[in-house]
Amino acid sequence: MKRHYKIIFAFLLALPFFGCESDDDALVDLEQVQAPANLGATFQITQDNSGLVEITPTGEGAAEYTVDFGDGSTPAEGIKVGDAVEHDYAEGEYEVEVTGININGKMASGIQPLTVSFLAPENLETEIVKDANNNYLVTVSASATNAAMFEVYFGENEDEEATPLMPGETVSYTYSSIGTYNVRVVALSGGAATTEVEQEITITDPLFLPIDFESETLNYTFNNFGGGEGAGAPVIDNPDPSGLNTSARVASYTKPAGSEIWAGTTIGLDEPIDFSSDKYISVDVWSPAAGTPVIFKIENLDDADLFVESTVETTVSNAWETLTFDMSAVDTSIDYGRLVLFFNYGTPGNDETYYFDNIQTTTLEPLKLPINFESENLTYAWGGFGGAGAGVIDNPDMSGINTSAKVTELSKGDGSEVWAGVSLNLDEALSFENGTTVKMKTWSPEAGVPILLKFEDSDSAPDNNGNPSVFVEVTQNTTVANQWEELSFDLSTFDAFNESVGYDRLIVFYDFNSPGEGNSFYFDDVTIGEVQTEYISLFSDVADDVAVDTWRTSWSISDYEEIEFDGKLSKHYFNLDYVGIETIANPVDASNMTHFHTEFYTDNATVFRVKLVDLGPDGVFGGGDDSESEIVIENPAQNEWVSLDIPLSEFENLDGMANIGQLIYSGLPAGGVNVYVNNIYFRN
Repeated sequence: MKRHYKIIFAFLLALPFFGCESDDDALVDLEQVQAPANLGATFQITQDNSGLVEITPTGEGAAEYTVDFGDGSTPAEGIKVGDAVEHDYAEGEYEVEVTGININGKMASGIQPLTVSFLAPENLETEIVKDANNNYLVTVSASATNAAMFEVYFGENEDEEATPLMPGETVSYTYSSIGTYNVRVVALSGGAATTEVEQEITITDPLFLPIDFESETLNYTFNNFGGGEGAGAPVIDNPDPSGLNTSARVASYTKPAGSEIWAGTTIGLDEPIDFSSDKYISVDVWSPAAGTPVIFKIENLDDADLFVESTVETTVSNAWETLTFDMSAVDTSIDYGRLVLFFNYGTPGNDETYYFDNIQTTTLEPLKLPINFESENLTYAWGGFGGAGAGVIDNPDMSGINTSAKVTELSKGDGSEVWAGVSLNLDEALSFENGTTVKMKTWSPEAGVPILLKFEDSDSAPDNNGNPSVFVEVTQNTTVANQWEELSFDLSTFDAFNESVGYDRLIVFYDFNSPGEGNSFYFDDVTIGEVQTEYISLFSDVADDVAVDTWRTSWSISDYEEIEFDGKLSKHYFNLDYVGIETIANPVDASNMTHFHTEFYTDNATVFRVKLVDLGPDGVFGGGDDSESEIVIENPAQNEWVSLDIPLSEFENLDGMANIGQLIYSGLPAGGVNVYVNNIYFRN
């Protein structure tokens, strides 16, 4: 009769699965249903020395349970999920076996130890552990002699019901807010007496990076120094939720009038900064003026002499920008737990207010295509093999299509292998969003030399030589000698090419299949797909020229003519002390540009200078907010063209670049410089 009951019960449980669909293909395959798992039980012992225990079976995937009481009595069968069974025990230790049966008759069993004693529990020990990833989550375990079970009260709610805890197991609880709570653990036996302990636990919200000032529970108390001592940098509503920072809350710091030039604000963290991977810290900053020096400093909490600091100047006024501070000098054996911020360092305070937000560790930029080898923060860690090597050097031939400052030199040593080459691991795999053609500027001492460009999936299985087995490679021959040219490598022409593969290693072979002869080969600007450079041209063929008011102002000390020189239309300045070139009527907005470019030829200059003047936000010359900055080239090469591609960041004294109104060339000997100038433009 019991057997028939189990079959009918399983059939009835299965009816909902079969009644939903008429298509035979939608029927549930009961043979695929897994057997029950994690079988056990919870106990409630009547504390009157009667030995009455209420047993509630537990498990996963069971439709009903059987309980073997472990004392030789008849097991209880057909216990439904959530139901309990009672049993009288004599004092002793038992192994209660719980068997779960699922809807297709599969069974599994688990053992739950049970101690029945009429003595009070003794030697009660508890352990409360905070979760490493969630400071609000705690886990409790307990042990005691004579204990059959435990009841845990976490202390947050006044009318809290006990959480049952079985010996050898744990229970967890997530608090809803910070505070100090009393966790009470009661040990129960079969007797009337109980034993309990109470332990105080404090739930805090530790302050560590990143910091965004949005938490209602974190303590963001900064302390000022050098003027306006005490609590400072209060958290306020974002006064300018625009641009790159639209968050709700930010920190505010006012540098008091008359404060020290080194005045600032500081806060201690509850956890040291993790510099295991990222060695930069970025901060969103709002400053009332561009060109304001901001120092970010980190210190050891116990010894302020153990520190690292970095200075960055703001580039905009009255707007949010992200400043990135180089912390690569950190000693990873030292814990840095204090943040220090200095605004407008070196100048006494004037009651000016700064805002800051989103303090976090970061990488400055990933190494990925396109690569131009100009970054001072990226590490171009070329690895050579077969007798070849590579490194980033100054461009040995700044002419033609490549006037950039830095390139990579590949040296194929005399007698090196025919397959010698160099490799570079990328931080991001190739993206084929804009095409599959890789372009590379190359300089070779010979024409007709094969250049093999290869990309590997570094995670693919190794081949017989230990190299990644998934790759793409294309060969192109150089067509000119001793000058720059651009070669195109269409990866889609390689039979095994697959756009879904993560090609993340760049390999370059020079004169592939020939032994090395001690030659050097140069390459630069490795790009993929269509990469468009933006230009603002004053006088060049790279784009249409913008309107220029004059190429020689009335206050200039120089003669001027526009002539053809060395096959190039050029601006010729002679008897030059200085010359002003103005775009005041229509100032140049170079705020989105990265470089200023000009080329010059001189036969006598010992010094050549380039100055940019920005008219300030009012766009008016002499309006009180103008700024200027000058680059000086000492001992420029004579009787040859010199190409300057100057990062705009080197014009350090410019407060802005949205209203460039003047370009000034000057040089030495004063009043005697002879110079030809062309290809004058801004670029991004």
